[in-house]
Amino acid sequence: MYAAVEHGPILCSDSNILCLSWKGRVPKSEKEKPVCRRRYYEEGWLATGNGRGVVGVTFTSSHCRRDRNTPQRINFNLRGHNSEVVLVRWNEPYQKLATCDADGGIFVWIQYEGRWSVELVNDRGAQVSDFTWSHDGTQALISYRDGFVLVGSVSGQRHWSSEINLESQITCGIWTPDDQQVLFGTADGQVIVMDCHGRMLAHVLLHESDGILSMCWNYPAFLVEDSSESDTDSDDYSPPQDGPAAYPIPVQSIKPLLTVSFTSGDISLMSSYDDLSPTVIQSGLKEVVAQWCTQGDLLAVAGMEQLGDLPSGSLLKSALVKFYNVRGEHIFTLDTLVHRPIVSICWGHRDSRLLMASGPALYVVRVEHRVSSLQLLCQQAIASALREDKDVSKLTLPPRLCSYLSAAFIPTIKPPIPDPNNMRDFVSYPSAGSERLHCTMKRTEDDPEVGGPCYTLYLEHLGGLVPILKGRRVSKLRPEFVITDPRTDGRADEIYGNSLISAMIDSCNCSDSSDIELSDDWAAKKSPKISRASKSPKLPRINIEARKSPKLSRAAPEMSRSPRLPMRKPSLGSPSLTRREFPFEDITQHNYLAQVTSNIWGTKFKIVGLAAFLPTNLGAVIYKTSLLHLQPRQMTIYLPEVRKISMDCVNLPVFNPNVFSEDEDDLPGDAVWKDR
Repeated sequence: MYAAVEHGPILCSDSNILCLSWKGRVPKSEKEKPVCRRRYYEEGWLATGNGRGVVGVTFTSSHCRRDRNTPQRINFNLRGHNSEVVLVRWNEPYQKLATCDADGGIFVWIQYEGRWSVELVNDRGAQVSDFTWSHDGTQALISYRDGFVLVGSVSGQRHWSSEINLESQITCGIWTPDDQQVLFGTADGQVIVMDCHGRMLAHVLLHESDGILSMCWNYPAFLVEDSSESDTDSDDYSPPQDGPAAYPIPVQSIKPLLTVSFTSGDISLMSSYDDLSPTVIQSGLKEVVAQWCTQGDLLAVAGMEQLGDLPSGSLLKSALVKFYNVRGEHIFTLDTLVHRPIVSICWGHRDSRLLMASGPALYVVRVEHRVSSLQLLCQQAIASALREDKDVSKLTLPPRLCSYLSAAFIPTIKPPIPDPNNMRDFVSYPSAGSERLHCTMKRTEDDPEVGGPCYTLYLEHLGGLVPILKGRRVSKLRPEFVITDPRTDGRADEIYGNSLISAMIDSCNCSDSSDIELSDDWAAKKSPKISRASKSPKLPRINIEARKSPKLSRAAPEMSRSPRLPMRKPSLGSPSLTRREFPFEDITQHNYLAQVTSNIWGTKFKIVGLAAFLPTNLGAVIYKTSLLHLQPRQMTIYLPEVRKISMDCVNLPVFNPNVFSEDEDDLPGDAVWKDR
């Protein structure tokens, strides 16, 4: 076999990712008939739970076709938990998602017409140790650390519950493959067996000195009905891009193995809970996380390996992933070059992907189950040397091999996160596709010394927020703002360099009025970097003396006629702003991109480009309401096409900002949005 970390930028959230769960995506055309496994596992949704109590649901795909259509929305940030989310569990047969937080709150989410909502809530007030769905998806097993266990239906009805009196805590709970028994592991090395009706069957001591971390079976988590339809019958069929046998053949007639992970790093492979001669795997790793693939032939074990001592006296550790077969034989070792513990792993896309969470970072591993071909090894070696997809075209290779080599750079998770080296292009020019980017805006504290309040616009991704734009109010009388990019305050290298994760956390901790509330415990653990944020260079106040009187005359900028909007005579009272009001040094120093100006009533706005690479006029917004609100409110938006202008296309039409004045009521244009 062969495994390698996917090429491309590291995916990360703004807080630590604590748990993962993946499920296949059922196409709309297949919902009323048996699911073809190949098409079902080509696309899916990854659920992540993080330390801020937010659940992320992100779209993933394993096919290597760039022209494949994706959902309109590829990421959801689900909010509702009051503490960090420690467990996420998909229910594939019923397409539901269960999430648990550190305080014991359990939410069951369901998606309807593109929106996620909470269907069930259970809060016992005790910490949940494990949550597991039955293999048919009809029942849920909930185990608490204080010894209370509960089995309920998928609709929320309680079937039975029991209080297990133990001197130690329950650490995990699972169903047997036939869903007739439930097994619980404890911190003192015991396994407790109960039947599906809550009757106690057995107590078995597996290890006297080591506690049980987790238990699992080399058996599919859910029994998804597979059709007899051939894989090639699908319209979406494409030949494997990862070399021969990119999709493993199901392993036949493998007896289910109970896999028990201990705190020492040892793993026992048992035919049943009372197996007297289990196969013991001595992984040599600490903080072990183990998970069988869906086919049941490959066990992934992630943990930390001690490499040596640093001069400072601390230990140098590295995260490894070791793969074993059903006989406990070691097959392959993947060195991830990660120096933080891997807290969660999960398989996806019919075992061709292994997803790992380490701190705020998410890693995707491509797995080849069979003996890797020479073509695949060459692909990975060349891709590691190139590092970027655009360098493939520089190679003198046949088109077919170039396409195969480019497939190594196609990400499994299509992030909305822009290229760190092209951040300004991402926020300044429209994207080539038709995807929707869902954002969140957060406001900071008002600082009289700096000016008005600050606002930051974030992209939602993996349950976190990625900063893309910053804004500051520059007028106390009018709603006028100056917009900058996240490289403000001289932290360009920090935000998009090696300190990307810490910078994202720093930028997201400045809000006190967003819908994500930070706990007092988390606030007390802020790094020194966050406390030094106030020492960053302050933006100067914008001189607005020229806008105090509407009768003051202004110099009208030179503009060409827009093909969409008629040319109008500039009005003395029309709010406008040109680059001449900003010193060039200030624009360069503070990374100004644009400014939003308005009239005194806050009903008409203009967006003026300040950066040299942007056109002067970026658009206008007119807000209109009737007396006593007898007519529906209207918002007219003028947005010219903004694209990169080369030296060969210098005569492109430019948007005219003087399309309205403060005295006009009837405005041209067809882009009208009504709010009723």
